[in-house]
Amino acid sequence: MAIIMKKLEQLNYNQLKVFIAIYNHGQSQQAANELGMTASAVSRTLKILRDTFKDSLFVRRNTGFVATEKTHQFIPIAKALVEQYQKIEMQHSVFTPADSGGRYVIQAYDEFVYAVQKVVRNDILPEAPNLRFDVRVLSHDCSAELVNGDIDFAIVYEGFEGENLIREMFAETDSLYILARNGHPIFDQELTLSSLSNYSCLEIDNYDDSSSPLLVKLCRDHDLTMGIEGCTDSLVSAMRLLSETDAVTLSCNQFTRQFVDMMPDIQYLKLPDELAHSCRVRRKQHREIGNYLLSGDTNKSVAFNWVKSKLLYGLEKEWRLASEE
Repeated sequence: MAIIMKKLEQLNYNQLKVFIAIYNHGQSQQAANELGMTASAVSRTLKILRDTFKDSLFVRRNTGFVATEKTHQFIPIAKALVEQYQKIEMQHSVFTPADSGGRYVIQAYDEFVYAVQKVVRNDILPEAPNLRFDVRVLSHDCSAELVNGDIDFAIVYEGFEGENLIREMFAETDSLYILARNGHPIFDQELTLSSLSNYSCLEIDNYDDSSSPLLVKLCRDHDLTMGIEGCTDSLVSAMRLLSETDAVTLSCNQFTRQFVDMMPDIQYLKLPDELAHSCRVRRKQHREIGNYLLSGDTNKSVAFNWVKSKLLYGLEKEWRLASEE
């Protein structure tokens, strides 16, 4: 017993973080990704923890690690200890971006991916060159992955709700635009629901969370019929499809409008204020609209909060610059 107590006294902050990360993810590689460590370093730490507790702590199965009874007993204590460590870290440690390491997983709607990459390249890496970022296109509701730490940040244009989910708006949804091929008849007409209903709607959406596109629903509300060309989560595919058909699409994203400026085959036109207001009201029936950075509330480290602040500031700046063009 004296030997076990002696080893327990040697437990440190990093070991507890590894313990909790393995518990949360059930995979050593995912735990390593969260902590900015190698999988072998996580395995070495787990070996030390097993020796300390005289218990296997996690049993390997085909689906990953399964916690033992001792782990279930100790995990609330470990989380409480780490929370106290984090408070000390936030209040008293000196954070130096240049010395900070780690890997961050960011998922964003396709329309935001370039802006996120730009912020990482121009605003974050010059100050923190040892950080690593995995930026991917978001194509599903990632709320659970944000909460458990598999994804660090998500950038979306809707306000997701959820326990332990933090959302912070970096820009309001202002202007709305109709996009269509160059020379499309819609550009020679007054933009109304009636005129738009004469053409099919191509929806740019990152996952199927609605029964039909917003414009189609709005037309139905006014006893109009609008066809559906299709749905895609790829901005490039959407532009190709628009250039080859008479379909139209609705966009509320300044980065998308900025991208269209580079494409000679696609035009855009700002939606009249009254019609844009109707679109916003109709969309809010499903989710709050805006441009948000989402994260879970589990990671409270100084480095994590620094990266979040840089992302928020950088995306707000890029959105503002795009809006002014």
